[in-house]
Amino acid sequence: MATVYRRSSTWWVRFVWRGVEVRRSARTSSKVIAQRMLARLLEEHRRHDREGRPRRTYREALDRFCAEYLPTLKEATQRRYRTSFRQLAPAFGGLHLDEITRARLADYAAARIRVGVKAATVRRDLATFSCLCSCAVEWDFIDTNPVRQFGKRHLKESRPRTTYPTVEEVEQLVAHASLAAGRIIGMLAQTGMRMDEVCSLEWSQVSIPRREVRLNKTKTSSPRVVPLSDDAMGTILGTPRHPTSLYVFWRGDGERYTSFSGAFRKIAARAGVKFRCHDLRHHFASEFAQQTGDVAALQAILGHKTIAMTMRYSHLMTKHLHDAMRRFGSKAGTNAGTSVEDVGTHPPTASK
Repeated sequence: MATVYRRSSTWWVRFVWRGVEVRRSARTSSKVIAQRMLARLLEEHRRHDREGRPRRTYREALDRFCAEYLPTLKEATQRRYRTSFRQLAPAFGGLHLDEITRARLADYAAARIRVGVKAATVRRDLATFSCLCSCAVEWDFIDTNPVRQFGKRHLKESRPRTTYPTVEEVEQLVAHASLAAGRIIGMLAQTGMRMDEVCSLEWSQVSIPRREVRLNKTKTSSPRVVPLSDDAMGTILGTPRHPTSLYVFWRGDGERYTSFSGAFRKIAARAGVKFRCHDLRHHFASEFAQQTGDVAALQAILGHKTIAMTMRYSHLMTKHLHDAMRRFGSKAGTNAGTSVEDVGTHPPTASK
């Protein structure tokens, strides 16, 4: 029960909140002013209370996220998250976490789409926000993750690429690159390793007798072994060792390549090839898929966490379809007793 009462000439306010009685002097002789104070105090308690726990703001959650969780992520992921947070701040920066509803998320997505942002980018922003909210749930800043309740079916991902660099285009890239850059391009196209995995590759990770490299630091944080084909072995064996550097591919005084994408863009421009550096990984996957049809092996080599990622290349695996069609054609021809040559000599009879 909330009320105001007078003691001598001064009005007081009284109410019970979460089983605790609150009394406070209004410091006024006016009952109207005391009633206004009571209404304000009740609103403040409602605004800053979440069933006995304090309400938390987006800013509070973001500050803790950046201090505790963000530093545990890879540098590239940290950069991506910070980009998304810059986009999220104008819409959610001034809100309490429990004020972020599906309606507000829908408004954010619609506003971004209206200004020409791709749906895939909005999905990534929301995925970043979802990670923040999941941490907030763990910290008891909020009860549920609102992003998980928001339907993103209308925010469709871009269709995956269906064309990849050909063998001839890879050779063209190597021809327009320096010897050192050409070896990196070769390794990327021959193993399907990611750019950072090749650039950070150390000799201690390479086993010549076993014809493989062991990757301990990967995008998925799961170590994996990448077998080396004859071409990849040729690239490794043809790479000179620096007397002091740990890295297989180095520049200058043995320094590792921190990034190769910028150099690749220049090489691609000289070669007249319109592909990204990451498309060399797709080149390997498409060639492997077409020649072997082994999805499980391809998943292990590429380091995909789910088979769904690898199945993007399944449409290239047609060898077994052609083999089956040849078996079918051979059997059908035997059973029918009619050769292909016979078809042209007996025109079909027109139906009446």
